Amino acid sequence: MLLRQQNAGRHESRRVHPRGDARGHLRAQELVAEVFEQRETFEWRGLGEVPDSALRIASATRKFDAERRYSTVYRAVPDNKACECGAVLRGLRRPAECRAFGTACTPEMPLGSCMVSSEGACRAHYTYGRFRTDRMTEVAA
Repeated sequence: MLLRQQNAGRHESRRVHPRGDARGHLRAQELVAEVFEQRETFEWRGLGEVPDSALRIASATRKFDAERRYSTVYRAVPDNKACECGAVLRGLRRPAECRAFGTACTPEMPLGSCMVSSEGACRAHYTYGRFRTDRMTEVAA
């Protein structure tokens, strides 16, 4: 479906899961609600504190909560000052517009969260998009 939309120049959101409806997969939502509860706030690397943006283990299933079981304490880890991951995550900059991208910041030596994860915007651009024009020229030759 996504390829057909791309080829037709369309960009639509569609539900394709057969057991869902316009409200989503209700049984899955019930199960998530049994196990998790909303956190009042959560600090995301590159974005800072975002209210109501994360879940935690609910009190009914608290015995499975690793944060409590192992007495973990959250410690903020700021991104390197040269890293512009926050701007990339908010759509204000493209990965290649960051002054550290591909030089000081690479998958082997990441400066920020966008390059650490294989799904991160900078990591994906570094791996698949950085030399796209050059690769397309090589394939055509």
